Order: sequence, then structure tokens, then C-alpha cells
Amino acid sequence: MRIAGLALAALALPACAARDLRPAERLDPETAINVTIMAEPWVYARPVPMLAANARDYLNVGVVETNRAGSRAYWLAVVSWSTIDRSPLPADRAPARPQRIQLDWKEGNLQLSPAADGRAAVGLSEPALTGPAESFAEAWYALSAADVARLGRAAPASVSLVGEGGRLTTYDAWQVNPAVMPEFLRATGLSP
Repeated sequence: MRIAGLALAALALPACAARDLRPAERLDPETAINVTIMAEPWVYARPVPMLAANARDYLNVGVVETNRAGSRAYWLAVVSWSTIDRSPLPADRAPARPQRIQLDWKEGNLQLSPAADGRAAVGLSEPALTGPAESFAEAWYALSAADVARLGRAAPASVSLVGEGGRLTTYDAWQVNPAVMPEFLRATGLSP
């Protein structure tokens, strides 16, 4: 009996470890736009030791396809959130919010500017990605098919928010699953 229980547990472990990496697909309830979202966002982190010893600021980064009656568009969603309690700090010490961003690879980078109307430009009535924190900010960036293909070849090693004067606030890869993009590309018909 004990051996049978151990055998069942051994068989169940691989099933628990395997995650479904198929992108989420949904119909926006207000705009009726079909949306395909990466199965899980790439998470980038930045320690802020002067504010907290074991807390960080994070960026969730994910690729989204929208389909408006056959007209497809690709977007990069960037959600900024933090595990740092900034409530006692002055407002100007708040975590950085996504504005212009720079995606960095060893062989180069890609700079993107946010859509002026944010989520409304994409045609979404509710967030596609969120962070585990209650408070978050999001920005949306239009992508070309070539940009999506580049993201499909490799996740960026880091993502930087570009501040005034070109000052970079860099977030390094923290939890980045390289298998989510090939699944996204297959589901959206962008892979060969």
C-alpha cells in the first residue's frame, strides 16, 4: 500500500511541474476585441536596498495580440509594481512608472514609446497583465511583426525605463520563462 502511494506521488510530480504555456484568449467584454495574451509575463526586478532589504520593484512584461474583425495588432504590455511600502515617503519617491522603455539584448536594444491613450489605444477595457501587488501602473507599446519575432528569438536580458535626459532605470530578468513566446507565436500564426 505504501509503495503504491509513493508510485502515485512520483507520477503526479511531473504533472504538477508542467505548466500550460498556451496563451490566454478572451473577448473583451466592452470593446468586443479578441485578445491573445502570453501565458505568463516575463518578470524583471530591481532591488532598492536604500528603501528595503529584501523587497524589489518589478516589471511584468508580456506580448498581446489584438484582433479587431481581422485587423491584427501586436502590443507589449508593461506593468510596474512593487513589494516596497512607500506610503511614508514623499510622492516623488514613488516607484518608477513605465514611460519610454528600452529592451536590452547582448546584440543591441529596442526603444519603444508608450501609446498615448494607454489601454484604451489597445482597445481593452480591463488590464491584460497585473502584478501580485494591489497597486500597479501599466503602459502599452505598439510592436511590429519584426519586433514580435525578435522577442520570440530571445527574451530581453534587461528592461530599462528611460527617464528625463535619457537616464535609465534598469530591471534585470528575474523570472523569465523562454518557452512562453514560442507558444504565443504558434497560437497567433507568427511562427513558421
